[in-house]
Amino acid sequence: MNIKRIIILSIFFSSIGCFPLFDYHRVNSDFAELKNFLNEVRFSAIQDGKSYIVRFEDRQTDLYTFNNEFIRSLPISTLSQVNYNTTLGDNMIVFRPGGTNEHNTRVHGGDIRLKSWFGFSKSIAVNCTGFVSEGVYPEDN
Repeated sequence: MNIKRIIILSIFFSSIGCFPLFDYHRVNSDFAELKNFLNEVRFSAIQDGKSYIVRFEDRQTDLYTFNNEFIRSLPISTLSQVNYNTTLGDNMIVFRPGGTNEHNTRVHGGDIRLKSWFGFSKSIAVNCTGFVSEGVYPEDN
């Protein structure tokens, strides 16, 4: 009877210890997927010579053509905050062949922030050329 309790408690405490690792993996995985998604959209806009809109709503990232035709979506469970607004609306990025600056409300671009349950966070910055990198942009002065 005591060995059974010890095994059950060991499994329980090991599971609790692994949960933060799972949470850390979640935010890193979402970061990699979203960064790749945004880079693909940027390169498609340059290569195809077309404009695309990426909209962020709740925990969902949707890709549309400039004519508002839906292409695909990407769920991002750790999406926390979008600091990217355009002349067409908030919480979206307009990728054009020449960059994003034509529709930006902030001159230099903006950022998307991811945050997990335990507070692990990552941020993706998109500048006016559409270049996607890790980090955040400072507020406009």
